[in-house]
Amino acid sequence: MESESQMGPTRYRIYMILGLVLSLALVGVGIWGIVGSNEPVLGWVMLIAGIAITVLSIVQLRRA
Repeated sequence: MESESQMGPTRYRIYMILGLVLSLALVGVGIWGIVGSNEPVLGWVMLIAGIAITVLSIVQLRRA
């Protein structure tokens, strides 16, 4: 992953916010997969991945 000094602060923040939005969408799809689908295992995988990416995005945004 590139650092803030390699990209510039504004571009770095935009990418981190985009990652946060997409990871929250992944969490939403994971919840939908668990509740409204016949394949709850895939929903759990998406939910766990979305939560992990969300946490990493928040940590990186707080550092920036």
